Amino acid sequence: MNSNAKNTLRKKLYVNRDVQGALIVRSVLHWYFYMVAILLVVSIITVINDPSRLGFGLLYESFLNFAPAIVASILVLPLFVYDIIRSSNRVAGPIVRLQHEMKKLSDGEEIEGLRFRDGDHWKEVADEFNALAKQVMKERRAYGKKSVAMATADASESLELVGTLVDELE
Repeated sequence: MNSNAKNTLRKKLYVNRDVQGALIVRSVLHWYFYMVAILLVVSIITVINDPSRLGFGLLYESFLNFAPAIVASILVLPLFVYDIIRSSNRVAGPIVRLQHEMKKLSDGEEIEGLRFRDGDHWKEVADEFNALAKQVMKERRAYGKKSVAMATADASESLELVGTLVDELE
C-alpha cells in the first residue's frame, strides 16, 4: 500500500480491533448504564409523586412509560456505534499505517515517507517518523557504502596475501 496521503476514505473502517473494539464495548456499556439510570430516575419520580405505587409494579410501569425512549435509543444505537468506529478510525488508522511503515523500515526497505489523510489525527507523529526514517535510510546507505569499501579492501588484502603465499611457494 502506498503511504502517500489520500483524500478518500479508508477501504477498511474497522482497522484496529483492540482500540476500536474497546471503544465500542465501553460506549455500549455507557449506553446501557445510562438507560438503567434513566429508568431508575423515572421510577423514583413516580414514587415521589405517588408513594403508594412502590413495588415491582412500579418498575414494570416505569419500563412501559419509558419503552418509547428505549426503542428510540435502540434504533439510534447502531448509528452511535458506526460513528464511534468512524471517529476512532481517524485515530487508529494512522497508528496502523505507522506500524506498517516501521515494519518496512526495520526490514531494510526504503520508504517514501508517511503522510496521513485529511482529518486524521497524529499528523505530528508522521512528521517525526519521516525525519527519523530519513536519517535511518541515510545512515543505512552510508554504512552500505562503507561496507562495500571495506569488503573491497579486505578482498584486495586477501588477494595480496594469496599472491604473496603463491610467490613464496614457487
